[in-house]
Amino acid sequence: MDRELSQEVIKKENAKKYLKIILGIVFIISCLVIFRNLIFPKIKKNTILIAKAEKGNIEGAITASGIVIPEFEQIITSPVPSKIENIYFHAGERVIIDSSILKLDTEPFEAELRKQSDELQLKKNKRAKLSIDMDKKLVDLQTSYDIQKLQVKALKTTIEMQKQLFTIGAGTKRELEHAELNYEIAFRQLQQMKQQIINEKKSQEIDISDLELQIKIQQNEINSQKRKLEQAKVRPQNNGVLAWVNDNIGANIRQGDQLAKIADLSSFKVEAKISDMHAEKLMIGNPIRIRIGSKDLLGKITGIQPAIENGVITFTVELDNKTSKLLRSNLRVDVFVITSFKENVVRVKNGPFINGSGTQDIFVIRDGVAIKTTVIIGSTNFDWAEVREGLKPGETVIISDMEANIHKDRIKIVEN
Repeated sequence: MDRELSQEVIKKENAKKYLKIILGIVFIISCLVIFRNLIFPKIKKNTILIAKAEKGNIEGAITASGIVIPEFEQIITSPVPSKIENIYFHAGERVIIDSSILKLDTEPFEAELRKQSDELQLKKNKRAKLSIDMDKKLVDLQTSYDIQKLQVKALKTTIEMQKQLFTIGAGTKRELEHAELNYEIAFRQLQQMKQQIINEKKSQEIDISDLELQIKIQQNEINSQKRKLEQAKVRPQNNGVLAWVNDNIGANIRQGDQLAKIADLSSFKVEAKISDMHAEKLMIGNPIRIRIGSKDLLGKITGIQPAIENGVITFTVELDNKTSKLLRSNLRVDVFVITSFKENVVRVKNGPFINGSGTQDIFVIRDGVAIKTTVIIGSTNFDWAEVREGLKPGETVIISDMEANIHKDRIKIVEN
C-alpha cells in the first residue's frame, strides 16, 4: 500500500524541476547569442580607423629611406709629406675661406722651392747669353756673306773686262779662263755661306727651343711646388663648420692623408637608399618628395651610384629648397620617388588595409555595418591609395588591418 509523500519531499522535487527548466532556458539563450554572434559578428568603433573615399589627384610613389647631408663637404688632404706643427681651429668651430685650420712643417719644401727657383734663373741667364752669342755669330756670318757677295760681283766684272781684252787681242784666253774659274769658286763659296747661315739659324732655333722647354718644365715644377705649399696652409674653399680635424700635434703626415673635413651647413641634399627591385624605376631627374615630420620638401634625383651593395641602390637628391629650416645634418627622412601622376581619381587614405595593388577585399561601412567589398587598387603612395573599381566617392572604408576578419562578409559596428 502506497504512502502519501510528505510536503517537504514534494517541495524538493518541484525545486529540482524548476532548476532544470531555468538551466535549459539559460542554455538556449546562450546558444542563441553565440549563434547570432557567429553569423553577425561585431567590432567596436574605437578599435578601428576609418576614412572616406574622395575624388582627387594621386602620385604613384615608391618609398626609400634617406639621410640629410651638407650639400658641400670639403675633405682636405695633405699635399706633401710633413708633420703637424700647430692647430688653429677645433671640430665644431666655424671657419671662413681665408682662415688657416692648422700649420704643417713646410721648411724642407720651401728650401726645395728656393733651389728650383735658382736653377730656373740660371737657365734663363743661359738662354739670354745663348741668344747674344747666336746673334753675334749670325752677324759675323752675314757680314762674311755680304763681303763674299761683293767679291763675286767684282770677279764677274773682271770676266767682262777679260772678254773685251780677248776680243781686241789685248788679252789671252788663259787669263779669261782664269778669271772665270775664280768667279766660279767665289760664287760657290757664296752659296755655301748662304746655306751655312740657314743651317745656323735652324740650329739656333733648336737650341733655343730645347732651352725654352727646360725652362718651361722647371717653371711647371716650381708652380706645382708653390701650389702644394699654398695647400699646405690648410684653408677651406668655402665658409662652413669644421666637422673633423687631425689635432695630433707632432704627428707625421703622409701625402694624401686626411687633415680636416669642412661642412657647409647652410644648404643640404639627401642621400637615399632603396631596394634594387626598384632599379628600373629610378632615373636621373625623377621628382622626389621628402617628408620631415608632417612637412614635405620637393626635389629631384641628380645622381645614382652604379654599384649595388647588399641589394641596395644609393642615389642623391637635390632639393628645391636646400636651405629650409627643417633640414638638419644627419637627419633621417622618408623619401618618396614619384613614378606616376593621375588626376581626378577615386582615392582613399592609405593604411594597413591595403596589400599592394590589384584585386583585394576591404570593408566598406554602410548603415553601421562593415560589408566586405572587392575592389581593384591602382597606384599607391605613403598618403593615398587609388581605388580603380568597387568604391564610390563619399563611401566610408575601414583602413585598419582587417586581415583577422577578412573571412567574414558582414561585421556590425558598435559604439564603445
